[in-house]
Amino acid sequence: MTCLCPNPNFHLVTALTETSGDVVMTVTNPNNISSLDYFELCLKINPNTVVTGAPAPYKITINGSAVSLLNKYSLPIKTDRLQVRKRYFGSYVAPATGDPYVILWNTPNCPQFAV
Repeated sequence: MTCLCPNPNFHLVTALTETSGDVVMTVTNPNNISSLDYFELCLKINPNTVVTGAPAPYKITINGSAVSLLNKYSLPIKTDRLQVRKRYFGSYVAPATGDPYVILWNTPNCPQFAV
């Protein structure tokens, strides 16, 4: 049996916008995401078509505000680190104090890729 209902945890990047120092991702299903929700991310757009200078950190628009995208070392993920059409897995975290963020768990294992 096939389910044709959309996966609410899957977020496809439909647009990238370069701002001062950041690249903001626009994703599908960006609303009503709660803290500690499972998060799947897939880039549809090559960041090299948007970023003209040095690699910049990603931000994602979630629940109407731009939140940081972090790797498993809790460091910002820059535009030269994610591949197009690869599925990344993580969580959306909205702590009681501090800024919310999305952390991806399947970033490269080697610490040299941590920044």
